Amino acid sequence: MSNRVPAPSRLERLPWTPEHTKLLILLTLGEFFELYDWFVGGFVAVPLTSYYHVNLTTSIYYTVAIFFLGAFVGCILFTYIGDSMGRKTALIVNMAIAGLGFLLTPFMPNIYLYGLMRFITGLGVGPESILVVDVMTTEFFPAKIRGRALARAYTAAWTAPIVVAVLSYYLLPHKYVLYGWQWLYIIAGLGIVLIVPWRFLIPESPRWLENRGRYEEADKIVARFEESAIKKYGPNLPPPVPVEITTVSRVPIRDLFRGEYAKRTIMLWIFEFLQTGVYYGFASLAPSVLYMKGITFVKTLQYSILIYTGYFISSIISMFIIDSVKFDRKWQTAGIMLAMGVVGLTFGFSSTIAEAVSTGFLFALLANIFSNAYHQYAAELYPTRIRAFADGVQYSLSRLGNYVWLTVLPIVLTTYGPVAMYAIVFILAIIVFLDIGLLGPRASQIVLEKLSK
Repeated sequence: MSNRVPAPSRLERLPWTPEHTKLLILLTLGEFFELYDWFVGGFVAVPLTSYYHVNLTTSIYYTVAIFFLGAFVGCILFTYIGDSMGRKTALIVNMAIAGLGFLLTPFMPNIYLYGLMRFITGLGVGPESILVVDVMTTEFFPAKIRGRALARAYTAAWTAPIVVAVLSYYLLPHKYVLYGWQWLYIIAGLGIVLIVPWRFLIPESPRWLENRGRYEEADKIVARFEESAIKKYGPNLPPPVPVEITTVSRVPIRDLFRGEYAKRTIMLWIFEFLQTGVYYGFASLAPSVLYMKGITFVKTLQYSILIYTGYFISSIISMFIIDSVKFDRKWQTAGIMLAMGVVGLTFGFSSTIAEAVSTGFLFALLANIFSNAYHQYAAELYPTRIRAFADGVQYSLSRLGNYVWLTVLPIVLTTYGPVAMYAIVFILAIIVFLDIGLLGPRASQIVLEKLSK
């Protein structure tokens, strides 16, 4: 074993290969449906009020907040499984649970059982982006392109809100045997059922295998990527990149609070809990805000299509700047968050359709520059031995934050109006900016083992 070149050293030297592309497609398929669910709640909340005879605040709670409570539990559970039993095991089981939840949700006879199904769906969907996209792209792609890889995965998946908005426009005002909102869940459930078999084609993380001392399995997977590189670029691969490798037999949770990791953990925990109030205070509530501003439900659906297109364009923009050294991921996360707070407040103050749509589009245009950067940033600050669990715990706090803020913010919205709600969002954005700006390290294009040492 003394002459063996570690798997991370071999992975870090590789250019982008067809194997990387294949992996990214497989990872993106599931992420599409997580983002689908993020946005479907904003459209379902209004028609659900008449179906279950509840007010808007209650509808948002059982549709969106309860979903994120399940996601909070799912993040902790499945990322721990990802570190202890393997990334692949976790990402297969979580998607199966999500599909079951989607398919059962539209047939629940009352709001309480509906909420239970939303919790189960969140349990499965919750760890999808953090475990499947963030952790897996971070561990498979070399430092020079890992941000771009993550941004490409999310950009493809960010067609989801546009799809949701278009489907909502054509389905929600009508009844095709079942109500339109029921079809929105059924379509997602059937899509996930088709995706689950493809998950078995996703390889286990060589970095995880290496940390578990399973060298032969890690070498076989890395060899596939090397063969793909040789076939495309020629036989002369760059020399392996020196990295420090450690092996563990269990997840050392206490390492989250040792040395440099203590500051990173505190910084990320504050960040994750608060940033969701800004991001989802818009993403999940924008259709309800437009509706409360007096815009008809059908017009709200039309304008939402335009606004949510901004998320996709934003993710495209992020592909060109996410690996920038001058505009480091630290400042892409902190600075853009502050800008989102300002624009969100402007959206709350908007009094005309033109103002609401333009500021809503601008918010969406900023949102995924922030989101893509922070997903990569959070995943690269911990070592492989605890990455999935550490990233999962801090990300689970974002899901807990979602539950808290999407319980509180709708109450503020329906009681005091959009301006008061987005004033709270603006304050959260300021705190997040200071948190990342003062405590966060720089990260762009730094080798993973060095950054997370």
